[in-house]
Amino acid sequence: MSEFNSDNNNLQNSSSAAHTGGIIGSRRLIGQERLRRQMWRILEEDRISHAYLISGHPGSGKKALALAFAEAINGVDHLGEPAPGTRSDRRSWYYHPDIHVYLPLPSNVTKEELRARVELLAEDPYEIVDFSMRPSLTSQEDSKNRRAFYSVDYFNAEVRRAAYLRPNEGRRNIVIITNIESMRKEVVNSFLKLLEEPGENVMFLLTTDNINSLLPTVISRCQLLACQPLLPDEILHGLIKYDGISEKDARFLSRIAGGNYSYTRFYDLETLQDNREDIIRFLRMSYTMDVGGILDISQKWQSEYNKEGQLAIINMIEMFLRDIALYSAGADEEIITNSDRMDVIRNFCASLEDARIEDMIETLEESRTLLSQNVQPRLLFTVLANRFSAWMRGSDAAVASGEPWKHMPALSNIKSI
Repeated sequence: MSEFNSDNNNLQNSSSAAHTGGIIGSRRLIGQERLRRQMWRILEEDRISHAYLISGHPGSGKKALALAFAEAINGVDHLGEPAPGTRSDRRSWYYHPDIHVYLPLPSNVTKEELRARVELLAEDPYEIVDFSMRPSLTSQEDSKNRRAFYSVDYFNAEVRRAAYLRPNEGRRNIVIITNIESMRKEVVNSFLKLLEEPGENVMFLLTTDNINSLLPTVISRCQLLACQPLLPDEILHGLIKYDGISEKDARFLSRIAGGNYSYTRFYDLETLQDNREDIIRFLRMSYTMDVGGILDISQKWQSEYNKEGQLAIINMIEMFLRDIALYSAGADEEIITNSDRMDVIRNFCASLEDARIEDMIETLEESRTLLSQNVQPRLLFTVLANRFSAWMRGSDAAVASGEPWKHMPALSNIKSI
């Protein structure tokens, strides 16, 4: 945030970027080597555009990449190894007067709350600071929904003002806007004017979890930089090297990560083991259509976990289903993540030979999207159980994927009118 930048201790201007073997920020960034090399080529060839859009799955490192890219452009290599023409000291983006970072905010945020999150991001570029995903920094039990967005007042008072500043010490005045998809419609129209007529030496770095939700006019005015979901081995390496997690635990966590390093390193292993037993019960209750049990466990997952925890549950369900698919295909037990519950996996494979595992896994991806759109988790898990019940028997789901409204009888009657 611009109000958190310091004007003390000037840095020398530098026209050369951080060279770390052709990779931006190799000391702290996780994976994304292809994209990091692409960033390096942009700097090396001095063909810096006025706007970049970094897209990709949550937890894949978009904020970390944006921060490292901004630092390298302005001659500060805080995340990578020191290189000629750059400085590697406490003067990271957080202290640099020409790098301004913005997060979508709830309507009732305080300056103290915002400062705490920005400071966390300065300490760790993979820290979860989004208000929608982490409503409270002081209580992990707090699951209240805090919708965050860029309001007109916030945009005009902060983002627009920063966009017209002149570079003080760096090559560019860099404005980093995270989760650009949360801009209100009226704000997007104003922002388009900034993209069309940018100020001198200003550069926008935008991040988004969902590029498909953006207006084509915004996308067309940016150079696109796409993050890929992180591979399990990349997450494994990060968990061991940077988070001090044992190899055994890190291997388990990396397999349920779903490409999301940021969330995975904060999972509580004991809680995950408890969740796994709940997931086994959920699958059994789905098959038997134990309505009371399904409603109870769905309500539990809604009331006791925030969105981050609910995504972890979906990832663990997928992991268990993939283990079943692997075992059914004759895979060795050594590559089964839940190898300590082979009794459950064997029973599932023996009893449900016609189960449509691929359909079950595919609908989990849809569930992640719905969860990010603030669909009630209780309803989401109830519908999952309904669909799983049919697919476990090798049958078609009662409601097709393209007709989710049919899960609600009242809506079904309206739709048929």
